[in-house]
Amino acid sequence: RTSTGVVALTGEEVAPSDVGRVNEVARAVSLGRDNELLHDIPQEYVVDQQRGIVDPVGMTGTRLEVEMYLVTVQSTAAQNLRKAVQRAGYRVADLVLEPLAASYAVLTEDEKELGVALVEVGGGSTGVTIFHEGKIRHLASLRYAGSHVTQDLVQGLGVTQADAERLKERHGVAYGPLVDAEEMVNLPSTPSQGARQASRELLSHIIHERVDEIFQFVAREFERAGYGAGRLPAGVVLTGGTAHLPGMVELAREAFAAPVRAGAPEMGISGLVDSVQAPRYAVPVGLVLYAARKLAQGAAPGGSLVRSAGMEKLFGPLKRWLQDFF
Repeated sequence: RTSTGVVALTGEEVAPSDVGRVNEVARAVSLGRDNELLHDIPQEYVVDQQRGIVDPVGMTGTRLEVEMYLVTVQSTAAQNLRKAVQRAGYRVADLVLEPLAASYAVLTEDEKELGVALVEVGGGSTGVTIFHEGKIRHLASLRYAGSHVTQDLVQGLGVTQADAERLKERHGVAYGPLVDAEEMVNLPSTPSQGARQASRELLSHIIHERVDEIFQFVAREFERAGYGAGRLPAGVVLTGGTAHLPGMVELAREAFAAPVRAGAPEMGISGLVDSVQAPRYAVPVGLVLYAARKLAQGAAPGGSLVRSAGMEKLFGPLKRWLQDFF
């Protein structure tokens, strides 16, 4: 959701404290009984009706406005996630929406300006993030994803969940025309069935049907957000564990009637880049970039300023490691 804030300026120039005040006004909205604020992302600032300002500090004016995109999460879900991490012996510094994290690693500023959709096809959900004119225009999470593809293989081939996942990884193709109709795949034997085979065409057909359905849901989300029918000049970028399957890009091009590419992490990283250049690593790399950006801005990922000795002790080693790595 989008929220706006307005404050009167107390001095001749916009001060950092004025930016803090107007941001606080934009955040001060009712989130509902069981929701908490996950992200508050300034889209643009306006000084005396001059729009499109990224950083207003130092500008002259009498009135400061902000357009802010607010992302909320169900409080109980967030609390359970924090508890799970704490029980594993770690402390949660921040929660970050997966497709937003992935965007840091795979999208260019030009794509965000022109209009682009990032579709993160994970295991349990499919995330959709639309950028236009450099701003986040729409965020959504759909409940159909890679786990549904695996479950379809379980039902269609009569194999276990683990075997279905292996078959998908080793032989899966999401676009039927890419498959040789005569190619066969060995299926795991069972005490009652023994050694079996299935055509790779059948395997591909099962995957194709489910992924196409997921893409149809995504296309409806584009329409609902007002970005269907050619309104995404930079097209669609696919990330997530399921996006690595051969044929995903080809099928997506048909479903969305738009340019499509697979999003491998490339933005803002160096070093052992080859080891993470796959769509499945977009979220993990994006999370590191998110933390690096927060630390570079002088804030802990959770938002508090890194000034105290205790905070420096906690985040100092991570900050130095990130600086060396990136």
